Amino acid sequence: MRWLFTTEEANATGLTSDALRWGETTGRWRRVRRGVYAEGPEEPTPIDRAVAQVLAQRAVASGGLAGVLHGLDGVGLDQRPVRRRSLASGRIVRLDGLRCTDGLQALIDLAASLDDLVWEQALESALRKRLLNIGDLERSLPELGRGRVPGTVRIRRVLDLRPPGAPPTESMLETLMVQLARTVPELPDPVRQVQVGSARVDLTWPELGLFIELDGQQHLGQPLYDSRRETAVVAATGWLCGRFTWTEVVYLPRSTARRLAALADQARRRPLVDRFRFDASEAV
Repeated sequence: MRWLFTTEEANATGLTSDALRWGETTGRWRRVRRGVYAEGPEEPTPIDRAVAQVLAQRAVASGGLAGVLHGLDGVGLDQRPVRRRSLASGRIVRLDGLRCTDGLQALIDLAASLDDLVWEQALESALRKRLLNIGDLERSLPELGRGRVPGTVRIRRVLDLRPPGAPPTESMLETLMVQLARTVPELPDPVRQVQVGSARVDLTWPELGLFIELDGQQHLGQPLYDSRRETAVVAATGWLCGRFTWTEVVYLPRSTARRLAALADQARRRPLVDRFRFDASEAV
């Protein structure tokens, strides 16, 4: 994140008002708003302006800005980078020197403004980053309900959709595929991250004998590695495999859902080879 500083911080290091003006003239830094400067001559970005507002008000970053700073999937800036309220010190962290709500509080705040799908995407990424766990949210719900905190119903609704004890998804693409799979009639929730020998499978339906692999942005050697892993899993289990790309899941969800439904029907018609006995403990 670009470094921003206040006039007070600059003065504390010995920089005078004249020095600040000289630095701005020479492009060493740029004024974002009154009393706040950003390193470098570049035009301030929307994030720069949101951070500058937090610094100018000596506040705590919250809402969409907190989600962006935490790197939560699906979250963008909103109109309220600052909220006037009292927060327990345990709900405040420092990110790149900026005071910000922690992962739990950020998700609670975002539940009031995001829809169910995007909030679930943010939740899965927060779990993946270990910013919180499901127990933290569940323990917060009674307190939120008593205070009629906006978004409490959404939190309950999304948590009810998660299979108990399921690990977080391993990527945004995996979250999107889990959400898309829910739109396929009579298809149960997939089991996440099943270990088959030395391979870890993205999403599986053991009762159908079906697993899917997801192809995100490729790097050198990835297609060959994926092909070998798929071959190893099929040899160990006899399961049917389906492969889906980012483009299919994100930009062609209807046709992708139809193809997933067809794969599930095909798997149901095949005799289930009992070469691999799935146990819930295999999900990691």
